[in-house]
Amino acid sequence: MTTYITDIKKRAESAGFSMAEVSREAGLDQAQVSRWLSGRTIPLISSVEKLKLATERLISSRIDALSGDKND
Repeated sequence: MTTYITDIKKRAESAGFSMAEVSREAGLDQAQVSRWLSGRTIPLISSVEKLKLATERLISSRIDALSGDKND
């Protein structure tokens, strides 16, 4: 599971988002996400899915904002 969380972190950071932002968007406790990233605890699959979807929403909103800027 840690691999999935690490992959989500890399994707988010490559788009300019911190895991704190992703955690907030997902409605998850940032400290808990940190424990998952460090491997101290193992997340539920549903929590990993929340992080994945939150990352996708943030990236999508960034793309939409950038696309809107280009049309101005």
